[in-house]
Amino acid sequence: MSKMQLLLKYLNDVLHVTTDDELSQLTAECRRALEGESELIQLLDAGAALGKEIICLKLGGADESRSRRLAALSDEERTELAEAEKVINANRFSYHFQPIVNTVDGGIYSYEALMRPRSELCSKPFHILKYAELTGRLNDIERATFLNILELIDSRKERFRGRRVFLNSIPKTKLDTEAFRRVGELLMKHSDTAVVELTEQSEPDEEEFNALKERYLNMGVPIAIDDYGTGYSNVKNLLRYMPNYVKIDRSLLSDIQDSPKKRHFVREIIEFCHDNNIMALAEGVETSQELREVILLGADLIQGFYTARPAAEPAETIPDEIRQEIRRARQEREDGKGQRIYYADNSERIQLERLIKEDLNCLVIGKSGSGVVTVIGNPMLNTEIHIEMVKGFKGSVTLENVRLSNVKERPCIDIAEDCEVTLELIGENDLKRSGICVDESAKVTFTGKGNLTVSIDSPEYYGIGNGPGKACGSLDFRQSGIITVNAHGQRGVGIGAWKGGRFSISAGQYNLNLNGDTGLGIGSLYADCEIDISSCDINAELSLANGVAIGSVGGSCKVSFYYASAKLFLAGRELVAIGTLSGRSAEVHICDASTVLDVRGLRCSGIAALEGRTDFTIERAGIRIVAGGQKVLALGGLTYDSSLLLDNADTNIRLETILDAGKCFDESRLNIIRGRCVINVNGEDIISKE
Repeated sequence: MSKMQLLLKYLNDVLHVTTDDELSQLTAECRRALEGESELIQLLDAGAALGKEIICLKLGGADESRSRRLAALSDEERTELAEAEKVINANRFSYHFQPIVNTVDGGIYSYEALMRPRSELCSKPFHILKYAELTGRLNDIERATFLNILELIDSRKERFRGRRVFLNSIPKTKLDTEAFRRVGELLMKHSDTAVVELTEQSEPDEEEFNALKERYLNMGVPIAIDDYGTGYSNVKNLLRYMPNYVKIDRSLLSDIQDSPKKRHFVREIIEFCHDNNIMALAEGVETSQELREVILLGADLIQGFYTARPAAEPAETIPDEIRQEIRRARQEREDGKGQRIYYADNSERIQLERLIKEDLNCLVIGKSGSGVVTVIGNPMLNTEIHIEMVKGFKGSVTLENVRLSNVKERPCIDIAEDCEVTLELIGENDLKRSGICVDESAKVTFTGKGNLTVSIDSPEYYGIGNGPGKACGSLDFRQSGIITVNAHGQRGVGIGAWKGGRFSISAGQYNLNLNGDTGLGIGSLYADCEIDISSCDINAELSLANGVAIGSVGGSCKVSFYYASAKLFLAGRELVAIGTLSGRSAEVHICDASTVLDVRGLRCSGIAALEGRTDFTIERAGIRIVAGGQKVLALGGLTYDSSLLLDNADTNIRLETILDAGKCFDESRLNIIRGRCVINVNGEDIISKE
């Protein structure tokens, strides 16, 4: 029998049913057989609605139908009915709140207020709604729901933390005059919080519908269609209501990962929603597989036991492992590439070659909270694998000859919130297309004798730190090997972050090669920062329109440079080797160190706050500065607000510029205590002290 013949048989059988139970059983059997056939299911729903009307007529109308159903109640049901009446009469209702989660980052978007009758005998909403419908008291349920929840919002709005609250409403019910007025007042007052969720109990006629829609529209109160895909919540009502939210029914989502027909139907619903500026909410998500699948299909919001259960007090957040799972699935949707995950044990040695053979591309470290993990690769083995560290992980991760990669703008190594990680380098390690992301609450210490190379070609980038609009946590470099960052892009930072962090370098060698528009070698791109550098070698070659080798482009900076050497070469338009371009101030202290600075640009300086105040001290150190361009200085900025101290230093500066020698260097700003100092401007020594 074809599915169309099956539906025709169903419609014929509907003509002969005499009870709601018979109709429900018949409809459920047919619905299972028609799974995935959206158009036929719509006809099925229309047939079920017609069947209810037929049953009502057979029993002599709604009142007579209720009388017969009441007469048929068992003794147990009569006891429940009496209890339900007491609950309704005394307004013995409390409410639990289930989080509705967004699929962008797993944050809580809103809550649904769910009725909880205060009764041991009738403890479930089902009991109350069943007997309220049987006795014609759904109007009383509607009044209690609206007034109880809205008055709760009115008195304790702060408990919802600025998030919306979904209220269940039965469309065909009517409130008495006083309740109608009070509900209207509260909805108007809290239109920024309340969402009216229309549930399937009865379908309003056209006149009722128009009045309902106009009322909520005039109040600015969003509406949601519940249980979409079943009953009255079909395409016809979706087109009539054009709601703000559509809640896709649980029956369409159960085991959706195993049903191509369900996925096709749900994808069509979501695409229709997005085409009409409606948010699609997947309701009743209960498993990790269902969560991933609905996110891949494009759902905007998720509600279900898997993400969070209802609670008397609205939850502030959902578990971090679920949030990370949501973010991972969202990334998978955006990248169009599946995440195939391996979870590391807390004392495991992991061979990347084995992960490749198992077709895995994501290594998750830290589910147990702490541990020591070693990741072993091969200098000749390129992989498409990246590493994620779970929030709060405290431990050590060794990278031994690993070659990792991820899609552009996604980190090769992602160190999450509150992590405290020692990252040991052994051998040759390479990160392609992206670098190491360090959350602003994380702490990372680099150790070991191995090398690390980060290579990036992306419009906005970071090598080790954090990206656009974000700060990184504590970066502490103690390794003795070589760290190299090669980056090409419009804006970015080699080691550091866009919005600040804590930076300490006390060993090793660093090679920074940056090309693009605006860039920074080490420090904070657009925020204030402090940088401590000692016992290391830093080499930088920056070809940038606007850039700084060490310090900040847009913020103030403090740089301490001890027992170290630096060779910094910059070419572009506006440049500073050590300091800041537009920050208020630069404090730079160089002691027992060697620095060679070569800066070529239109407006530039060796060590300075180019547009602010410069405080520079050099002690027992050698410094060589070669600079050329239109407006070029060696020490200090174009505001000439500087304090420059050379104490037992060997200083050699050569400038080529269109500025007058007097503007290039005001000797009154320079305090020389012992040492050698030669400053040459356009071939002429203006200061020569042996």
